[in-house]
Amino acid sequence: MRRLVLTTWLLLLTAGLVFSQDMERRTIKRDMDISWQGGRLRLSVDFTDVFTPRLRRRLSSGFTSRLLVDVVLRERHHHTPLARALLQCTVLYDLWEERYFVRRELPGRRHDLGLRSLADVVKTCGRIEHLELAPLLALPARVEVEAELRVTVNPTSPRLQRKVRQYLANPGGSSPLGSPRSFFGSFSRIFVDEKEIQADMIYTYRSPARKLVRPQQE
Repeated sequence: MRRLVLTTWLLLLTAGLVFSQDMERRTIKRDMDISWQGGRLRLSVDFTDVFTPRLRRRLSSGFTSRLLVDVVLRERHHHTPLARALLQCTVLYDLWEERYFVRRELPGRRHDLGLRSLADVVKTCGRIEHLELAPLLALPARVEVEAELRVTVNPTSPRLQRKVRQYLANPGGSSPLGSPRSFFGSFSRIFVDEKEIQADMIYTYRSPARKLVRPQQE
């Protein structure tokens, strides 16, 4: 029994050392479905390619992993932020039960899942379907937009983690300035500051420019 425990510990330690290399960064062009649905702006996209062999080894090692997904929709010409969204996926593989425990968090909502296969984890955490984008200002009826989705794998900055927890727990809460928008703006400034980001991987997906038209019935 002692030998089994020691072997398992060594395997976990090795997996952790293998994964703790220099931060991997990639920027990828990706088509995204952005549309008005029921009066709300929503986005769908597949980013399962963030699950590299390196990340898959980490997910199957028994270490907790987090994927923080930040989405921003901008006006194409002036790059003005129009809407944002945030979600976080936490994955833990139980070596004894051979099951993945996944927590998927959205502002004000949380879903806990037990999944049997890594393929199910990739599907759950690597795809977004009809994610609601929170407007940062009054959106025009017609506008040319670009979307950027950034996946930060295992962010370690305490300041960033604190901001994420605050926003996910209370997305409508007020900031010291008394405005939800200024609170999100404060969070965004921290998140987009590359010096503040400490993580294993950062994959940034950018969509081609497209015209967004609000249906008249909306």
